[in-house]
Amino acid sequence: MKQIPGMLEGAMAVRFYQSVQGPFPIEIGAAVPGSSMSAIIKPAAGLTALDSRCEEDLGLSLLEAEATGLAAEKVCDQLNAFYADRRVNCSCAAEVEAVLHLFQSCGMELEFSLSTLDAVALYLPAAPALDQYPESIARDLFVLAKPFEVQRLR
Repeated sequence: MKQIPGMLEGAMAVRFYQSVQGPFPIEIGAAVPGSSMSAIIKPAAGLTALDSRCEEDLGLSLLEAEATGLAAEKVCDQLNAFYADRRVNCSCAAEVEAVLHLFQSCGMELEFSLSTLDAVALYLPAAPALDQYPESIARDLFVLAKPFEVQRLR
């Protein structure tokens, strides 16, 4: 796929919690032009439990994630198939770190490239609402992401 300046090939939004090893995703929203998906990740054994305030901030408890989530390996497989060699962008470095941690914990490789919006000279003029689902946020990145404009000095 040819990269068009100011255009995303893929977008990702991640809800994550802090574990002993760093940020770990609990829900991932993924979008490409014309399609989107969402996955709740079953918490991995040995990671720190969330306190009630953190669960409230995420809008999803570890108990709910345990009951409805998919195994981390399954989510990694789905993301690799969904993005298939695309360049994917998240809004912040912590989301990238959480996804990398997910793949590392499964011993799997990303089959797509992942970076922040600012790494490809894009930005969000307005932050998405915190109560949106990650899948909605990922879809919105296609509309909201704008190229940085270079200001010329005269």
